[in-house]
Amino acid sequence: MRPELMLPKGLDAGAVAARQDRLLREHVARLADRSPHYRRLFKELGLQPGDIKGTADLHLLPFTRNTDLEQASDAMLCVERRAVIDHVTTSGTTGRPVALLLDEPDLERLTANEHNSLLMAGVTRDDVVQLMTTLDRRFMAGLAYFLGTRALGAGLVRVGPGAAALQWDSIHRFGSTVLVVVPSFLVKLLEHARAHGIDPARSTVRKAICIGEPIHGPDGGWNNLGRRIKADWDIELLGTYASTEMATACTETHEGGGHAVQPQLMLVEVLDEHDRPVAHGQAGDVVATPFHVSAMPLLRYRTGDICVRYDGAMDGRGGGLHLGPVLGRRQHRLKVRGTTLFPAQVLDAINALPVIPTFVVVCTTDELGGDDLEVLLDLEGDALEACREHLRAALRVAPRMTTLPGAAIETLKWPKDSRKPQLFIDRREKGLHIP
Repeated sequence: MRPELMLPKGLDAGAVAARQDRLLREHVARLADRSPHYRRLFKELGLQPGDIKGTADLHLLPFTRNTDLEQASDAMLCVERRAVIDHVTTSGTTGRPVALLLDEPDLERLTANEHNSLLMAGVTRDDVVQLMTTLDRRFMAGLAYFLGTRALGAGLVRVGPGAAALQWDSIHRFGSTVLVVVPSFLVKLLEHARAHGIDPARSTVRKAICIGEPIHGPDGGWNNLGRRIKADWDIELLGTYASTEMATACTETHEGGGHAVQPQLMLVEVLDEHDRPVAHGQAGDVVATPFHVSAMPLLRYRTGDICVRYDGAMDGRGGGLHLGPVLGRRQHRLKVRGTTLFPAQVLDAINALPVIPTFVVVCTTDELGGDDLEVLLDLEGDALEACREHLRAALRVAPRMTTLPGAAIETLKWPKDSRKPQLFIDRREKGLHIP
């Protein structure tokens, strides 16, 4: 792999900043030369590549939004179409899935990204990594972990999502030591173990790299999902933060340390509501500029995620830019009868129940244009009422509760071609939404 893609060693903060200044200049120059979309934007703004000397000039550069990817995807391609060798799409969390195209250098970058992430998480070539995420369905993360594990030289077990019995069989048969998994599935895995007399503590598993869902709260402590897993299985749980558009994973190096940004692969800004950088310990919108992307490079991509910025690990045990767990997405912010909520708060409250029911959370627009929150779940009677009171206490507002058969909820949770469960369904009329 190209040396410039690997984790930098021995660089102080000043050297890292100088490197990012250089990478940003090169990135903007390439966009002006190869990208029809950004070339047009720069012309409209009267911006020349030479105007950008480094990160201090970021405010001169335009943002990229999902709507740009939807409307101008072909104009963002910087290589000939025949050079494209892999086609992926976003998960569609904030709208219609959009396509992102990769060429050979991009796959090398993707490999390096996850190779670096695994090293940061303490995975070695002596480990056996069990991939509990899909490699199909145009999913970038599964492919990234496959390529990164191969580059590291560790063993691989490609099981994919679900199938708790097959997961345990694979762990026991192949001696898997590291799981790459959506953390809520670990709860199902532990339920299966209890039902079938399996002792997780006697397995070979020593850590899980958790993707797609937070396992920590804003302060770095466990959220209800992480606490629940740790109570039944004392393995190391490491969180990650990534998106298809970022093409880069930010990974914890130790539990509760926050997601470490790879500065050689990505420039990250955390901005307030006025698009100004937030200070250490403050929350804001994450904006990412991935470096070394060949086919469809992006500039100042607005992820929509709200995270806390840390100039160093959250617990002080490490340097460099770190991001706290995702607090929510700005467009998913809810105002329910005067109370502001993010879906993550609702999901975390449900994960604190003694037994987690099959559920989805649905938000619609009420007759006054406000947000109406409904939880669909397979509970009845006293159990339903206990859940209602628990959510009222945890959220300071009681969502509507509707009982549905588990099979019907699973159909909503897993829409056609979905790569991960959709626990929050946003059906609000966007024009009426009260911010």
